[in-house]
Amino acid sequence: MESRYGPGVAFYEISDWRNFSPKSKNKDIIITKSTPFESITQKLMSDNSDVLEMYWEFNRKNDSVTTISLSVGTSINELANRWAIVNPFRTSVYIDSLKQRVLEFKKRLNDVQQTYKVSLDSKITSSPEMNCICHSSSNIPIDSKASEMLGTIGYLENYVLERDLELTGPPFIKITSWNKVENVIAFDFCFPVNLAQDIKPTLEVSFREFKSSSALKAIFNGNYRLSHLAWYDLLDKATESGLNTNSLPLEIFYNNPKVEANSESWKAEIYLPVME
Repeated sequence: MESRYGPGVAFYEISDWRNFSPKSKNKDIIITKSTPFESITQKLMSDNSDVLEMYWEFNRKNDSVTTISLSVGTSINELANRWAIVNPFRTSVYIDSLKQRVLEFKKRLNDVQQTYKVSLDSKITSSPEMNCICHSSSNIPIDSKASEMLGTIGYLENYVLERDLELTGPPFIKITSWNKVENVIAFDFCFPVNLAQDIKPTLEVSFREFKSSSALKAIFNGNYRLSHLAWYDLLDKATESGLNTNSLPLEIFYNNPKVEANSESWKAEIYLPVME
């Protein structure tokens, strides 16, 4: 099947596929091996203790299309059970179910990718230099980033209102750690302000100074709940270009979700630092 953009998003979605059945409470898909943006090997346990191995490959067709291939094998040793699975003259409910789940995955991936747009700059650029007030969050699931921001933005808004501060730029987050295995992050949520004022940090609000650095840049258009998907395309771009990165993106948000309902017009600039 084919996916929009680079291999990054498809790699992330498949890596995050933990349950064969949507109703399953126990994880029955285990990653046994992976090469970022190139391949994933998963072990799938069935209800009757059969084991299937799923091998995914990702190949960039061009800058906007990735080809995804899936090969399925069995590690069952008993000849009778193996024949029951591969016998072309016998319907396998398990294999039929697997086919259906993969088709559902393909549809979900396509549906999600219709709701946002990612545009990558072809050249290395520089991230902006900013002084700001920030609130720190840790141990946040990557797909809960936006809800965590909504839940903590009051600390920053109240600080600004109580001290009558003027913002010097749009709000942003800086990722400070990223566990790619568990897809858990820590980040600083920040408002740029002029720190040369008689203001002091509090228990919930700290001061940060971010220096400009070399970076790969992406423009994300869509709901900020999905903006992290652009990180994977940036990481893939860095890998393809032979660039080193600390994998800690900076996201700058130009729209206010509280007052702008049409998320298709939302814009975020995303910078992925690159190292010498």
